[in-house]
Amino acid sequence: MIRLELHTDLDAGVLEEILALIEDATRIEGHRPVGEHKYSHLVVGANRWVGVLAYETQESADRLVGYAHTRWNPVNATPRMAVEIVVHPEYYKTDVARMLLWETRSVLARAGGGVLFLWVHRVEDPADTLPARLGFRVQRELAFMVRPMNGLPAEPSLPDGVQLRAYRTGLDDEEFLRVNNAAFEGHPENGGWDSHEFAQRRTLEWFDPAGLIMAWRGETCVGFHWTKWHSHDSEETPAHEPVGEVYVLGVDPGEQGTGLGRALLLAGLRHLHGRGCRQAILYVDCANVGAVKLYESAGFALEYREVCYQDLVAPVVEHVDSGLLRPT
Repeated sequence: MIRLELHTDLDAGVLEEILALIEDATRIEGHRPVGEHKYSHLVVGANRWVGVLAYETQESADRLVGYAHTRWNPVNATPRMAVEIVVHPEYYKTDVARMLLWETRSVLARAGGGVLFLWVHRVEDPADTLPARLGFRVQRELAFMVRPMNGLPAEPSLPDGVQLRAYRTGLDDEEFLRVNNAAFEGHPENGGWDSHEFAQRRTLEWFDPAGLIMAWRGETCVGFHWTKWHSHDSEETPAHEPVGEVYVLGVDPGEQGTGLGRALLLAGLRHLHGRGCRQAILYVDCANVGAVKLYESAGFALEYREVCYQDLVAPVVEHVDSGLLRPT
């Protein structure tokens, strides 16, 4: 029997259960079932949102077998809720995912309605998924691209007057945020960062200041390539050579067309190669045709898609929940 619980705050015990569920799924499937943006918030703690937990009732102790992670996006005219669902692989063929999805829709309806965005990972055919079968429409697709790095990538050719150096903790924050927010204005994950968001990312275990390469014209930052180094050598995950990621590549809008983006891409790939990475990966919005072409020309190829589905949820007038369920 499956029992659902709603939490507007995730205390330490519940958070530990959720992270254990994610790690179990990661170990079995070989990849994390939630995106980096959502996972980073779970790792540092979470409050003032609704988490929907699915427990299998057992004689000894109930077992967490599914979790719907919700987060309110910045409020526009219509409230927007982003959702990712984690189900233990042993329960894929049950109704746990469907139950969690409909409960999150119910939460949004009771909070006044709005748009629900649901991310589904490692999609081969966007039309052959649970949300597609339930009538959700595709809102956004991210391409997961891979590039071998058996040899050292070409040396970058920088625009005149531009120099590269690694991020300096506490000194470059303001310039980084200015360029990031200009480059990703309106972007749902990378746009609108503040010092707290930036500091939160730097607390993650993989962060390395040397891997955040910044481009400067004098004292003005004009772009950056934030790389990420993946090393899997724990008892739970089979060991393999380190993998490098193009985590975030941002160029000041005023520098578009100068070749800075390609130069930063190559500089980051050379840095990752120097750390022992023989494969590079990245995620890019399929609608960003220019970026996709840049990565293809640098040797990246599509492996699969991450798909965001959208559903408009009507409000339920009766039994409206407390203000904790609404975006603030």
